[in-house]
Amino acid sequence: MYDAFLVLFVLATVTLYYISWRRKQHHMKATSWEWIASQVSSNSEFNFDTLSRRFLYEDGIDATPETVWEKINGVMGLWAMFRNAGLFLQLVEYATDHGAEPPEELLESLRADAMQIRMAVLISIAKYVSTCSQVAARVNAYRAATAYSSMLTHMTSLFQNHSTMLFPQFLECM
Repeated sequence: MYDAFLVLFVLATVTLYYISWRRKQHHMKATSWEWIASQVSSNSEFNFDTLSRRFLYEDGIDATPETVWEKINGVMGLWAMFRNAGLFLQLVEYATDHGAEPPEELLESLRADAMQIRMAVLISIAKYVSTCSQVAARVNAYRAATAYSSMLTHMTSLFQNHSTMLFPQFLECM
């Protein structure tokens, strides 16, 4: 009896998760460029634009872990990068749904960048909250900023080379 209840509970949980996931996917497909772009935190809002001279065109940042933490305003900047990573993937999906045909390697690089950003941000925030030493939080913030820089470069490449009609709009939301 207990096993049957457990199986039904697991099946119901998986089914509800699947339904929720499908609804979210449908909502994301129906989302407009303007809405997604309006949700993106501008890089100047959390001072990311001060970490690199040409942050959209060159990978890498010109800062140390200590200066990254200070310039992005700590957790506030980390959270903006976390949110932007997901929104950038939505912009990429919008572009591919509307005619862009970037190479699969570029799409996979963007997905990997987003995952690295999110993991580094979560680890950095956890280290900041759970330890007295901010060194580990700063190192992970630096990792997040480096991955964010890589993602911006890949995004610029995608829109500049594979979705030229959306490139000016992409630049506006940066």
